[in-house]
Amino acid sequence: MDFDTAKTLAGIGAILASFGMFTHGILTIVGIVLFLIGMINLAEYLNDNELKSNIIHWFIFALIAAIVIAIGAFIFVLNAGLLLSHLLTPAPPNIPYPQSTQSLLPTLLPIITTAAIIIALAGAFYVISAIYLRKAMNNMYTHTGENLLTTGGLLYLIGAILTFIVVGLVIILVAWIIIGIAILTAKPIGKTQNI
Repeated sequence: MDFDTAKTLAGIGAILASFGMFTHGILTIVGIVLFLIGMINLAEYLNDNELKSNIIHWFIFALIAAIVIAIGAFIFVLNAGLLLSHLLTPAPPNIPYPQSTQSLLPTLLPIITTAAIIIALAGAFYVISAIYLRKAMNNMYTHTGENLLTTGGLLYLIGAILTFIVVGLVIILVAWIIIGIAILTAKPIGKTQNI
């Protein structure tokens, strides 16, 4: 694949990934696949194995984070259902049913602990993936001289660290847009393009 086609795939993929949170994740999935294909082809065009390795590692760790979140959501729904059934089950006649918060604590504690572990695990994998994406954007900068690539990579990493608060998601959205624009406007240094 030539440079222009690969950069178009990667750039459009990054921009689509940014708007995925508004479409229940559908555009994110499509965008990430396009971005991955485009970046791997750019790495092959530029003959940069480190760039290719960083992109593949970014994708693997981001996928692991997504799987951990999916498993965590399933466990949370299951536990919430068990808690709800515990709360809605009537007490047998003549046996008092304690409704105090102390009686709920043994039920809530495993749910809260599991949620904290899942969030910490997913967050760790997501930050690791962001480190690899930042490295990949720095690699692309060395081939193109496009400063926005390093800016987008850094913003993505900051957003990944701050994902637990809403501002992190906004920063990631901005980072994807910057990365997309930077890739679409990038030109390889020292190589002539066929027009």
